[in-house]
Amino acid sequence: MGGVGTSLEVPEPDTVRVLLHDLRGPLSAILLLSESSRGDVEEKLERITEQASWLLALVESSLEQTTADDVTIVDALEVAEFVAGLARVAVTTSIAVESSTDVWALARPIALSRALGCVVDNAVRAAGPDGHVTISVRDVAGAVHLTVVDDGPGLGRVTGRTSIGLVATRAMVASCKGSFRLANGPDGGATADISLPSGRGVSAAS
Repeated sequence: MGGVGTSLEVPEPDTVRVLLHDLRGPLSAILLLSESSRGDVEEKLERITEQASWLLALVESSLEQTTADDVTIVDALEVAEFVAGLARVAVTTSIAVESSTDVWALARPIALSRALGCVVDNAVRAAGPDGHVTISVRDVAGAVHLTVVDDGPGLGRVTGRTSIGLVATRAMVASCKGSFRLANGPDGGATADISLPSGRGVSAAS
């Protein structure tokens, strides 16, 4: 199957369903952390605080859509590390982040984090508990790419790859003036790519 790019007319997702979809992961992680008797208590509390802070950011961005999440210069590698860290709490799937240097993009920080979170969530479901997911962050010819690769069975073979998450991803990436592509990987699995304008050399005040 070839890549599926963001079309000129991006379907408008159901805002409430998308928000509920995004809240599910952090809430599950908080429950898992609170119910586990293993691990350092202070570390678990820190993880719970991270998840709760992200929940608050999601809710606030939904309540204040017009002003809470403007396009700005974003550290794309930091976003990738943040999303990977949130996801690792609730799964045993290996999630790695790769980048050779700092990468700056023009994007809406919360929208980008939500979009990448949806992609990683689908990749983790496809790869399974013993699988591997890699997030690579690159700046190529004036475009920043956050590419998520999983070693699952490929597109169309995983029921957990939710359509609402992919529709939401396309809409949120489009709001960042970016594009989204999803395709089968050359060696199996799937490859999802979020492409954004590079923020390199752009003044924060512009």
